[in-house]
Amino acid sequence: MAASPKGPQTTAEEDRIQAERDAQRERIQKQRKEVQEQLTRQEAECYKRFVVDSCLRDARRDARTKDMALRNQEIKLNEAERHEKARERREYIEQNQAEQREKIDAAQDRPAAADEQQQLDQREATRQERASEAQQRAAQQRAREASHAQEEAQRQAAEPGRVERARMRYEAKQRKAAEKRAKHERDMEDAAKSGKTPAAPLPEPPAPAQ
Repeated sequence: MAASPKGPQTTAEEDRIQAERDAQRERIQKQRKEVQEQLTRQEAECYKRFVVDSCLRDARRDARTKDMALRNQEIKLNEAERHEKARERREYIEQNQAEQREKIDAAQDRPAAADEQQQLDQREATRQERASEAQQRAAQQRAREASHAQEEAQRQAAEPGRVERARMRYEAKQRKAAEKRAKHERDMEDAAKSGKTPAAPLPEPPAPAQ
């Protein structure tokens, strides 16, 4: 007896599971973005400290650890999806085989040559379909991995320039502040010599914004 085809409830359950996986992937991407934004803020804070290199190493190590945890979650999602697709494929093949056996049993009175050709055609159709679905799954997996690799490459490529620009802006503000302080001190000395009240000191420049 042929296996019964999948009903609406089975399809709805599969759609729900896939929707949950998509939501988890979206959450992972959002958290990955938050990790990068946090790293950017921590690097900016590092430039305010005395030991900049050590602070930067700690911040980047923490970001790598969080990114690796997110990557592991992503791998588990992909693995679960591959197992699900493989199970569905096995069920589909078993159903086709059962249907084929039923057809063969019902057509035993046909000439042997016609039965053999029908079986060959069915096996060829099944083989081509399996090959096509396997290629689609492989392409989807490669696309996901390529997307993640591209995002990581873009982040790493942008990091040196971003860090250097932040350093240059911070140093420029520091130099400007030093010049203002020196000018203010000269003005105070001139005011003291002339007996005038010196002006209030200038505020310190803000930390570099990212």
